[in-house]
Amino acid sequence: MSLKYRLLIYINSLLLIAVLIGLAAIITSTQKNVRQEILSTQSLAIFAIENGIKKNPEIYLFQEQGETFGLSNLNELRHLNIQFYDQENQLRDQTSSYLSKTNLPPIWFISLMENFSSVMAEKRIDIKLRGQDFGYILINPEPMYEYSEIWQQIKSGFLVILLFFGLVNTMILVVFYHTLKPINAIIDGFQRLEDEDYQARIGKTNIRELDIIGQKFNGTVKKLKESNIKIHKLSQNLINIQEQEKKDLARNLHDELGQSLTAIQAEAASIKKSKNEESRNSAVDSIIAISKTMMLSTRELIKKLSLGILEEMGFEIAIGDLVNSWAKRNPKVNMTYVFDKQLIGLIPRPFEGHIYRIIQEALTNITKHANTKKTNISLSLHKKKNLFEISISNDGLKKQSNANNGIGLLGMRERVNQMGGTIEFKKNHNFEIFITLNIAI
Repeated sequence: MSLKYRLLIYINSLLLIAVLIGLAAIITSTQKNVRQEILSTQSLAIFAIENGIKKNPEIYLFQEQGETFGLSNLNELRHLNIQFYDQENQLRDQTSSYLSKTNLPPIWFISLMENFSSVMAEKRIDIKLRGQDFGYILINPEPMYEYSEIWQQIKSGFLVILLFFGLVNTMILVVFYHTLKPINAIIDGFQRLEDEDYQARIGKTNIRELDIIGQKFNGTVKKLKESNIKIHKLSQNLINIQEQEKKDLARNLHDELGQSLTAIQAEAASIKKSKNEESRNSAVDSIIAISKTMMLSTRELIKKLSLGILEEMGFEIAIGDLVNSWAKRNPKVNMTYVFDKQLIGLIPRPFEGHIYRIIQEALTNITKHANTKKTNISLSLHKKKNLFEISISNDGLKKQSNANNGIGLLGMRERVNQMGGTIEFKKNHNFEIFITLNIAI
C-alpha cells in the first residue's frame, strides 16, 4: 500500500474515532439534560394540576356540566403526555401531539438513547368530587420530542462532519500531489544510481526533511563515484603489475639463470676439449660456483614470487628479514624496527601474509615516494584491549603528500578490511600509517 493511501486511512480512522467519542459524549450529556428537563416539567405539571384543578372550587361545577379539563388544547406541550380517565377507566381527555411520523428519529437512535438512561415513571393524580372518586390524571414523560430535535441536530452535524472529512482528504491529496513530485525525483535519482549513473543528483525541494535526504544522497553518490574510480584504478594497476611481474620474471630468468647456464655450458665444453687435468678441475670448480649462485638467485626469486619464507622462517624472522633487507638497500636511512615478543604464536596464520605484504608495500612506497632519513616500524600487542597494533612512519612527508590515495595505500586498505581491522593515514610532521587488528589472546 502506498504512503498516500496509508496516511489517508490513518487520518480518517483517527477522525472517525474522535467523532464517535464526541457522539458518545453528546448522547450522554444530552440524555442527562433531557431527563432533568422532563422531570422538571413533570414536577411543574403535578404542581399545577394539584393546585390549579383540585383546589379550584369551580371544578365541581365544571365537571358537573360534563366538561373536560381542556387537555386536548395543550398542543404545544413537548415533554409530557397528560391523560384524564374517568372512574370507569375510560379515557376522556388528553394532550394532543404535534409530532408527525416523518419527524420521528430512527428506531436504532431511539434505542440507543433509551439504553443510556433509566426509565422515568409516570405520575398519577386522583380527582375527587365531593369526596368521591371522579377519575384520575396520568402524567407520562414523553422524551420523543427531545429525541427528534437531537436527531435533527445530529443529522446537521453529520453533514458538517462529512464536509470536514471531504475537505481533509482533499487537502491531503493536494499536499501529497505537491510532495510526491520531489519524492519522485528522489526515486528517479536512485534509479539512475542503480544504472551506475554517478552523475545523478537531487536538487533542493524546499522541504527540510527531503532536502536532508537529497544531501545525503548526493554525498553518497560522490563517495560511490570516488570508490568506483579507485576500484577501476586498482584493477588496472593489478593488470599492469601482473604484466610487469611477468616481464621482471622473464628478465631475471634471462639475466640470472640464462647467463649462468651459458657459463656452465662453456665450462662443460672446455672440460671436454681440455687435456690438462688442472684446467678441468678449475672448470669443475667454476661450474660448482655458478650452480651455487644459480641456487641463491632462484631462492631470492622464489621469495619475491611467494610467501614460502613465512613457512620456512616463521613470521617474526620473515618480517625481520624483510625490514633488514630494505635497510641494507637504503643505508642512508635510519631504520628503527620493534617487534613485540608477546605476539609470537598469537597472530592468526591468515593474517601473516597480509601483514607481510602491507609492510612490504609500505617500504616500497617509501622508496618510491619519500626522500626519508628516518623510518620507524613497530608491531606491538595491547593486552587490555586484545589489539594488535602496527605503526609505520617516515619523515619524507613533502614528497609523499600526494600519495595518500595511491594504489599501494588502496591495496593496504583492502587487506586490512579483509582482516576486519582499521587503518588510518596521518600527515603531521611525519607520514604515518596506523593499523589496528583484533586478535584472540
